[in-house]
Amino acid sequence: MLKLGSPLDNIDRHQPADDPDSSQTPAAVFDISPEAALHLLCLNVERLGAYFAQKPISPDELHTHGSATLVSDTPVEDELKVKIVGLHVKDSDDPVDPAKATEEAIQMAILAKKFLSKKVPPIPLNEYLLRLHRYCPMSTAVYLAASVYISKMTLVDNVLRVLPKNMHRLVLAGVSVASKALEDLSYPHSRVAKVGGVSAQELSKLEISFCFLADFELRVDAQMLMNEALRPQTTLE
Repeated sequence: MLKLGSPLDNIDRHQPADDPDSSQTPAAVFDISPEAALHLLCLNVERLGAYFAQKPISPDELHTHGSATLVSDTPVEDELKVKIVGLHVKDSDDPVDPAKATEEAIQMAILAKKFLSKKVPPIPLNEYLLRLHRYCPMSTAVYLAASVYISKMTLVDNVLRVLPKNMHRLVLAGVSVASKALEDLSYPHSRVAKVGGVSAQELSKLEISFCFLADFELRVDAQMLMNEALRPQTTLE
């Protein structure tokens, strides 16, 4: 079990008596320990899972990213083959092509489904994250960045829902992608895969799918990390 005090305890020493808001300055995020950041990642993903478990699937979501198909145990390889479209980082000034948007939404649904396990993993998420941290410890920035990516793709871009069957693979891919995006050095791919309980080939597929779902927007700064650290104090609505 993660035995921690408040994950934001280390920030408090940045707070002068006459400035109650200074504890939220971006630089203070780097005083959060990696263990506390790991706890925040776990807390955020579990909150997202609870949020989506109670949120009904709207007709728009069914059309947009096929959420209803995400609860199926059917292997992805057995799904109807869909012509792959040119997924790319979008320019906000580009005109919207409804047909292309629909094709891309279908492709996103297929990518999202790659994170589903056939059964809910028997290991709780916090124990899974502790295992990752025990054998492949990473930095505060990596754990918070992974949380940033997952929050954005679920709450902002709405390309997938966090479910009991996909949260373990999501955090594995998110942490692995964040490590490669932010750190100069990273653990061998085979080591991370073994610790995460997947093959090296499967981890590669998860990383690629994760990057597409994140629209390759992997840059983070101190303010974004701080906002993510404070996310558990806010509502998801």
